[in-house]
Amino acid sequence: MRKYYLLLIAGGISFGTASIFIKLSGMTPGSIAFLRFFIAGLILSLGKINVKKVLKYMPFGFLLALHMITFIISVYTTTIIDATVLVSTSPFFVILLSPLLKFPVSRRDVLAITTGFIGVVILNYPFQAGYLTGNLIAILSAFLIALYTAGLSRVKEDSLVLTSSIYLSSSIFTLPVFLLQGFGKLDEKSLLALLGLIALPTLLGHTSIIVSSGKVKPQHIETIGLLEPVVATILAIPIFNQIPNVFEIVGSALVILSILLVVKKS
Repeated sequence: MRKYYLLLIAGGISFGTASIFIKLSGMTPGSIAFLRFFIAGLILSLGKINVKKVLKYMPFGFLLALHMITFIISVYTTTIIDATVLVSTSPFFVILLSPLLKFPVSRRDVLAITTGFIGVVILNYPFQAGYLTGNLIAILSAFLIALYTAGLSRVKEDSLVLTSSIYLSSSIFTLPVFLLQGFGKLDEKSLLALLGLIALPTLLGHTSIIVSSGKVKPQHIETIGLLEPVVATILAIPIFNQIPNVFEIVGSALVILSILLVVKKS
């Protein structure tokens, strides 16, 4: 059990690189979403695509693709801070889904999730006035990833087959957006950033969620995922020379505390 939590922590840390690579790439949201899942799916399938499995797990590919697209849209239609905070409500949606999908939620889980969310709110303080439509889309994005994570906990399948199938099916749903938007900026820097996105937040980050599903509670998976804004804040120091303020330090500490509550019990 411990190895799955360690894998999730590594995955959570890798998620923190996503916004950095996206900002450095200059590529369109459609090209990023499609290429990262398509290439990662090909790598994990080892060139042997199981079409039946890709079709079977299309619902999960659809949820993952829709989550990513709605989050990108929310970033463009509201403030980045609002989008980040509202998408971080996903652990609460997992708890709301628990009676339907019949997995246990303890008081400690609720405490950990609440602590982590408060940490994310403080980390992003002070707020800027966002826009209602973008905020609602960010909440929808949180619900979609919660439904995706909770649903995965009920799937029994070889991890490699499941992961590659979900990535390839997700790329099918993101392909129209890619064709509509094109590549955007395309040079050596953007290609290196794309490779970073594929290697870290995709092959390590999203794969850690799929591999750990069924072994780790969905609410624990989503709570550990809150590491993303913490790591992004840390990486912004040397890369963009952005020094964290008091709110970012306190908020990051609360997020780490929430993860310790989850991991220590388990």
